[in-house]
Amino acid sequence: MEPPSGPPVSGVVKWFSPEKGFGFVELSDGSGDAFLHGSVLTQGGIDAVQPGETLEVRVGPGHKGPHVTEVLSVDSSTAIPMPSRRSNVQATTTLNGPSFEETGTVKWFNPERGYGFIAPNGGGKDVFVHVSALERSGIEGLSEGQTVIVDVVDGRKGPEAVRVRLI
Repeated sequence: MEPPSGPPVSGVVKWFSPEKGFGFVELSDGSGDAFLHGSVLTQGGIDAVQPGETLEVRVGPGHKGPHVTEVLSVDSSTAIPMPSRRSNVQATTTLNGPSFEETGTVKWFNPERGYGFIAPNGGGKDVFVHVSALERSGIEGLSEGQTVIVDVVDGRKGPEAVRVRLI
């Protein structure tokens, strides 16, 4: 891999899949998301990172946009129980928000994109579910029409699942 380029910048892990060997980091300088390959973590002696963790990284240009070339440090204290864009700004809302249990039906879940939506049986806004909520719950995937119980918090853009249980 090419030598690290650019000054250190902090970012928040949006998601990382050890199975797929990659993920994305939202950079705090406003330049968007950077691709994070598992080999970069391995070079730094890191096995995996969790959504919400704050990283200090170096970023270089990639084929499809910026990518992390070096991980300088990991702050696990900022890890949150759910993914959230700009989670470094929204952490107090998501960390302190109470969760409630809701039964619903999976509208759709796209494993390639890593998210989907659940329609609550009691009505109301659909619940966003990220692959990290499934990983935390020990579930590999969801199928359209499946009935589930979700622990829901009030996310930045609406209801978000933090845990999922199959019925």
